[in-house]
Amino acid sequence: MKTLDKNINKPIQLQVALVPVCKMVMRFGLHFNEFVRNMQKAYIYAAKEILEEKAIKPNAQAIAIKTGMDRRTISEHINATNYTNPMNKMDMVIVQLQLYCSKNHVKKLSKVQLQSLIDSIYGGHIRANAIIRELLSNRILKKLKNNYFKLNLTLQQQLVNIGMMAQDVDYTAKRLFQTFYKNMFFQDGEANLLQKTSVSTKIPPRFHAQVNQLIQEELLQSEEKINAILAKYERNITENTYPEIGLTQFQFNSRY
Repeated sequence: MKTLDKNINKPIQLQVALVPVCKMVMRFGLHFNEFVRNMQKAYIYAAKEILEEKAIKPNAQAIAIKTGMDRRTISEHINATNYTNPMNKMDMVIVQLQLYCSKNHVKKLSKVQLQSLIDSIYGGHIRANAIIRELLSNRILKKLKNNYFKLNLTLQQQLVNIGMMAQDVDYTAKRLFQTFYKNMFFQDGEANLLQKTSVSTKIPPRFHAQVNQLIQEELLQSEEKINAILAKYERNITENTYPEIGLTQFQFNSRY
């Protein structure tokens, strides 16, 4: 089997930032073509915001010049009033597994049945065994004796939890990059936003759990203080009346 060259060039700059993003969207089941289509849409939105900041009308031609994208692709996205992300094939497999077990009142299925279901969706472009390994690694399936597989009974709750976490990741990433963008390109007279990173590469791994616990305690204490400040200046009005203002905190550990 052909393997990637171990001496392959390491990712640099933008690629470094995109690697964890790519890992996350792949774990969520988003395939490359879907990711590219989402990136096209994001590029168009970003270009529109930049053009509007400069008081330039964001038509297809202006967006094409700013993004380097084909005008036909841009028009397709702009005119797609009912555009929705198509369900990716892994999601389709999971949904069909749920429907199969529910319809037939069973909690398990044979490897032949599972392969047939997968092939009906992937059309043989990817081997069923590879998909099965992925389902097993994500604990969506559990392997039983005699080549039978059982659908995880807590799958629905897992998907709900992942969906909620994904939404939180979306907002956190958005706020993070908004701060970077503002601090890089802010105009004179605009307030700069604080961004600080405290990091050490001198702590042995055996102390990481203890350090993580201490940092968590500090973050929880600071969270109470930040919430008190926000509450002091809030008014008794409906949510989303004014632009967001606040602080996002998160720990990191490159060991994991």
